[in-house]
Amino acid sequence: MKRFVILLFSAAMFIPGALYASCGAASCPLNHHRYLRAGSFHIGFSREYINQDKIFIGGSPSFVGAIGGHHDEVQTINERSVFQLQVGVSNRLGFALDVPFIARQHSHIHHHQGEDIWEYWNFKGFGDVLASAQFAVLLPESDFEPYLSVQAGLKLPSGVTNIKNADGDEAEVTIQPGSGSTDFVLGFNYRQTITSIPTLSGDFSALPISAGATYQANGKGSYDWRFGNTLLAHIGTEYQFSTHASLLLQINGRKQEYSDVGTTREPGENTGGTWVYVSPGLKLDLSDAISAYGYVQLPVYQNVNGIQQTSAFNLQFGISANVNMLN
Repeated sequence: MKRFVILLFSAAMFIPGALYASCGAASCPLNHHRYLRAGSFHIGFSREYINQDKIFIGGSPSFVGAIGGHHDEVQTINERSVFQLQVGVSNRLGFALDVPFIARQHSHIHHHQGEDIWEYWNFKGFGDVLASAQFAVLLPESDFEPYLSVQAGLKLPSGVTNIKNADGDEAEVTIQPGSGSTDFVLGFNYRQTITSIPTLSGDFSALPISAGATYQANGKGSYDWRFGNTLLAHIGTEYQFSTHASLLLQINGRKQEYSDVGTTREPGENTGGTWVYVSPGLKLDLSDAISAYGYVQLPVYQNVNGIQQTSAFNLQFGISANVNMLN
């Protein structure tokens, strides 16, 4: 393949923002890693939709209030838009900047002095910016040679952290657009074309396998809350079945440690867990430089700590443009 474009998922190596679970803030763990040659620019825009309206205890479906606490989570609807800019400085070195904007609705039942109070938030705000770099350790000289890169990123405490609802109640740390923390991300991506298979037109298309993992080490943020460190992993492929269309498939895993709740009253035992998703998708090449894609992410394994909100499926759509200034 002339373009070493990897549209495969991980949890979001370069998708910044919360991978938080206790109060419903979420992000698709999908991998959009790309190899950019010297002088290449990539501009992308993606939008996620995650409706966390399912309650789980451990690995089993449950119901609101099954484990009593200060408040019972009911539903969180996450809509996240991410603008991404990537620049290839050389054939081995590239830099990226991700700027997220988050729209979120959240509801829970607050228990106060024997009274059950319905509380609701509906807000929008900028999330935490992620600045990152990638370095290609192995560069393929032909389609069937391996590609390997390592990445390092820094998530900055630039997002909004003081959202309140119409009643003046401040939203929990876990659903704020920003975490207030500085976090470090390290990872790698590997790609290898394994064979060529026929397309609908009778030509042949390279079939790559991509695999990778990232680890996010989180610092303390608002109210000394420290989200649990997160490990993301993926394996996937892309099949170009026609001139302008490709089928995408990824298997994504996420494991998150318990959070340190700091000075809040949140139950730390209801944070973290393990998730595995199957993520089929479709990519359309709108021109030589512009492509659009869509994914649906289906959970095949969920084992949360304590009681938490989950979703039946996640959606992500996006459009991207690639330009090489040296051509």
